[in-house]
Amino acid sequence: MKPFGLPVRILSYLFNKIVKMTEVKEKATEELILEAAMKVFTERGFDGARMDDIAKEAGINRALLHYYYRDKQTMFNIIFETRFKEFFGGIFNIFNADTSLFEKIRRLIEHEITTLIIHPDLARFIISEVANHPERLIEYGKKLNLNPMLFLEKFETLVQAEVKTGKIKFIEGRQLIMNIMSLCIYPFVARPIVRTMMQLDSDAFNQMMEQRKKEVYQFIMNALKP
Repeated sequence: MKPFGLPVRILSYLFNKIVKMTEVKEKATEELILEAAMKVFTERGFDGARMDDIAKEAGINRALLHYYYRDKQTMFNIIFETRFKEFFGGIFNIFNADTSLFEKIRRLIEHEITTLIIHPDLARFIISEVANHPERLIEYGKKLNLNPMLFLEKFETLVQAEVKTGKIKFIEGRQLIMNIMSLCIYPFVARPIVRTMMQLDSDAFNQMMEQRKKEVYQFIMNALKP
């Protein structure tokens, strides 16, 4: 006998549909909680953040928050590792690729600004937590098999090779990296100030940042001219 008078294949389809919808909803809720947690961590730091603050920011009750995440340490570990890998992992991939120095610079600028448009609080979040716990930079780097010293050595070698050809004027690779990162990251770290001074809403700010990809690349290229 067919349950509810429906063919088994239809019941199976409906069941799978419900399961998929539930999974999508739970995934969306998890992402909502993690975004709220990152915002609270960014504003108050890990030590100052409370579970009640995160639940309020996410627009859910504390019971539901605990259903997904038992404590704030679990949320912090997930957020920091995921965002750290997304940001720094992308940088390492760019400089490990077999491309020219100029292409690496272009892709680095594109990566940093695009990532920060998607996650505007990411820069302040990582900077504030690493400032309070500098060991985390090394800890997570090792965990994700990202070696900052190896990365800098390779980049320095590439920069000095271009200096010798006369294509760019002399500059240390470390200084060039800091110049690029500063130009890309600062507007997001100072976003409240930038938006207030320039009277920009969120969309207008993002549009300006999209344009900034070209501006920063051209600025760096002009600065490197012999």
